Amino acid sequence: MTDFEYIVIGNGLFGSATTRYLSQRSKDVAVIGPDEPKDERTHDGVYASHYDERRLVRAIGRSVIRSKIGQWAMDNYRMLEERSGIPFYEPIGCLIVNSDRVEDNNLESPREIARTLNIPHTYYGEGDPSWREHFPYFEFPDTHWIIHEPAPAGLIDPRAMLRAQNVIAQQQGATIIPEIVVDVAENRDRVQIETRTGKRYRARKAIVTVGAFTNCFNLFPDKLPCYAETEIIVLGQVSPSEATRLRGMPALVYTIDDPVLRDIYMAPPVRYGDGNFYIKMGANTPGDYNPNSLAEIQDWFRHGNSDAYLADMERVLRTILPDVDFLSFQTKRCILTRTPNKYPIIDQVTERTYVATGAHGSGAKSSDAIGRMVAELAMDGRWPRGIPRDLFRVKK
Repeated sequence: MTDFEYIVIGNGLFGSATTRYLSQRSKDVAVIGPDEPKDERTHDGVYASHYDERRLVRAIGRSVIRSKIGQWAMDNYRMLEERSGIPFYEPIGCLIVNSDRVEDNNLESPREIARTLNIPHTYYGEGDPSWREHFPYFEFPDTHWIIHEPAPAGLIDPRAMLRAQNVIAQQQGATIIPEIVVDVAENRDRVQIETRTGKRYRARKAIVTVGAFTNCFNLFPDKLPCYAETEIIVLGQVSPSEATRLRGMPALVYTIDDPVLRDIYMAPPVRYGDGNFYIKMGANTPGDYNPNSLAEIQDWFRHGNSDAYLADMERVLRTILPDVDFLSFQTKRCILTRTPNKYPIIDQVTERTYVATGAHGSGAKSSDAIGRMVAELAMDGRWPRGIPRDLFRVKK
């Protein structure tokens, strides 16, 4: 049995950031988490929501508190790139398109957040067409107002960001163990951790960062108040010349007034692993559901009917970008983790185990800050000034 001072369970975006922060102060840190599946259709392990080419980043989040956390993370992107030698960040700006007549997913008004935190932005009021001069490829109804948040808002490559965190953590002495943890047991002075292959490790403290799988294994004495939710994205393929024409297009967050889809987010065309260029759009659909077990999450990724709303996704994407010449459309399956109050859980659960989970789809951009928060909590009980502690506690 191998001993460490700290073991992070889950090597996703939260886990890799947590490991980097822990390894800044301890030379006895390990992160246990599997590599990305080679084929999602046959994989029999766990999955993650960061298996994608781009995720949105913006300073104007769902609330003032969540925005502050996102800003802390964004402030570190360039440092992470420089120290790791891995580029992952594109500060191309972001549009927030909203309407006071449509229910949105925000905890606080984006306009108030921008004013409260003094975030640079340009505001176009309802019915003001002047935004078209700057963003002529988009089409939005006159019932909506628009905020343009310039750089540092933009995009990150989540896979590359994870690699950057891992590289720096290893430079600092951390150990990466590509396994799946299935059991955590605690005694007076150690946490004992067992993997799917039967290997065992011990640590003085353990930090669990496994997202949608938080309640799928024997990681805590009781289930935590968080739950997984399925998500669908569509990839609209465009030609290389069309991608060049659209260069400079910002990311998009759009509270759409639509009979089927809600809460649109979009990334401009980027080259994917198959060599083709795609515009990515995600949305909430009436078919989103909450898988409750490992088997149910696996079934979603292997066999989930993501094409159930393909026609609606294509319709909306063509409506938002009416002059774009799309070549094809395909859907992909994703998953996110939610909590009752729409804030992540970052807390001490038992004497020696901690958790960070439940980012409501905003985990990628904020992961570096969330990793720091849970690492500092585990190391010496620190909590960032100005962030209400109670919002992030485990509530039964």
